[in-house]
Amino acid sequence: MSVTRRILIVRDRPSAGGGIFNYYQAIGKHMDATVHFVDVGKPQRFYSSSRRLIARFTLLRLLADGMRLVLKIIRFRPDLVHINPGLDVATCRSLRRDAVNVWIARFFRRRVLVFWRGWNNAWCGKPEFPGGNNSVLCRTYKLAVGHIVLSQRFRSDLLRWGFTTPIHVETTVVADDVLNGNPDKMDRASRTDLLYLSRVEVAKGVFELLDVYRILKRKNQDYTLTIAGSGPDLDALRARARSMELNDISFPGFVTGGARLKSYRRGGIFCFLSYTEGMPNAVLEAMAMGLPIVSSDAGGLRDILRDGTTGFIVHPVKNSAPRERFDALEVADAIERLANDATLYQRIAAHNAAYARERFAAPRVAQRLEAIYQSIPVRSNTRSGRHVASTKSNS
Repeated sequence: MSVTRRILIVRDRPSAGGGIFNYYQAIGKHMDATVHFVDVGKPQRFYSSSRRLIARFTLLRLLADGMRLVLKIIRFRPDLVHINPGLDVATCRSLRRDAVNVWIARFFRRRVLVFWRGWNNAWCGKPEFPGGNNSVLCRTYKLAVGHIVLSQRFRSDLLRWGFTTPIHVETTVVADDVLNGNPDKMDRASRTDLLYLSRVEVAKGVFELLDVYRILKRKNQDYTLTIAGSGPDLDALRARARSMELNDISFPGFVTGGARLKSYRRGGIFCFLSYTEGMPNAVLEAMAMGLPIVSSDAGGLRDILRDGTTGFIVHPVKNSAPRERFDALEVADAIERLANDATLYQRIAAHNAAYARERFAAPRVAQRLEAIYQSIPVRSNTRSGRHVASTKSNS
């Protein structure tokens, strides 16, 4: 008989953007564990217009976030503190912030589970953890009783760096509202309607996508492109599109709820040329909505995408500069193969919808995460001598 765990999850706040907050929003309602959250992270101006003093100053925000974690541990007394860092090698901000959260949890003798949500793919295969395998930072994360990663490659890295506790390979999630948007009942206008939906920044390959679109547009005026999302490089991308005279590109901005579903419904092919990834929710959502994928195999995408089965995989050009990471002609050719072959397109669309709904549906992802929680032994000295009954998630 399984015992209901008390789980405290340290996640990004909504205004920090990205998929971490949305992941827990999607699976929270399907979890049997008693779950509380502590929201942390830097608010992004393109996701939030917060003017709170604490949000604007890093030191104040970090102190406030740390105090909230301390108070939540004291009041809730969780069996497990679950944190969600990223392997952000360039700045190590997430690594350092969540290392402090590990130490806070360990000070109160709480066990820690680390879910590695971001991963600098250029660091894959390196012999040393950032800062070294014997650094304070690395040894801090080795205190965790378990780890979750989004790719077999990331698991191999942790093993190479001397991590000895269990390492689980998992996925992100497709939320219920996307699953309810049944692709069988969708009336797509055209296979030539291209969609990108994610954060808008150089490392997502959006500038290369403009080069691809110009090639396709010269061949066939029926092609359209929607770039949905916000981010630090949105203004620069708009300016680049104008300079290339690609004036028909749609930029609806950050989309949620019904607008997000509408974007998927209007899309014909999902294009995602990211340089580095964990496992992007948007690709999984696009698959669930029956879109063929033309994508890089960055991060965890290598574990779920199959060339010719889920769409087509394109590879970066070696030693290339940012904004020139992919061969535009190669990407355009992959898109044309899908757009020009109705039979191939329908076969891939049907496969993606079925596979995503089987593997990435929120109830299934929640079930797998709770199985990981259950695999971690519980401390016997709980507050009441027994474990509380199951409840829904709490903030």
